[in-house]
Amino acid sequence: MLKRSDLDKFLDTLKQSSLIVLANLNRAAELIQSFKQVAVDQSSEERRAFDLKAYLEEVLLNLQPKLKRTKINVLIDCPDNIVLDSFPGLISQIATNLVMNSLLHAYDAGDNGTICFCVTQYSDFLSFEYSDDGKGIPSDNIDKIFDPFYTTKRGQGGSGLGLHIVYNLVTQKLQGTITCESQVGVGTKFMMQIPL
Repeated sequence: MLKRSDLDKFLDTLKQSSLIVLANLNRAAELIQSFKQVAVDQSSEERRAFDLKAYLEEVLLNLQPKLKRTKINVLIDCPDNIVLDSFPGLISQIATNLVMNSLLHAYDAGDNGTICFCVTQYSDFLSFEYSDDGKGIPSDNIDKIFDPFYTTKRGQGGSGLGLHIVYNLVTQKLQGTITCESQVGVGTKFMMQIPL
């Protein structure tokens, strides 16, 4: 025989389970929408207005399958009010290639670390800094990192195209500049200036 208290407990558990399922379905819908938008942006070079911080967050959502297997924390230091009229697909490719480059080269498996996107808007340009606190780049290699097919991880997942693509997108497509500073054992920073 079923007691009233058991029925109440069962109904409470059922209600909690339903709320969890609903929250997870809403989150899945948000992720799918984000994946679709970033995928469309990456496959086209359409110009449109977009909120930069929100867009960077969407790009990082797409990278979660890679990031969740690491102990790397990714921070976005970007004002909430930066709306760009630009090419979101290019921004997505730049951010993705920089993060993947750090995951491949800056950290060993199991390393703790922090990656940071730091964005500042000026009157006529956007300062876009990307940094990691990984291994750093030896001074012998720093002048070659933007060269096509240059990699220190040939045969281990490195194609030597990631930073070359970033360089071309920043300098040719967005008409900006990019420089790199690095210190072995301290980390690497890429500084980009993109005209508005």
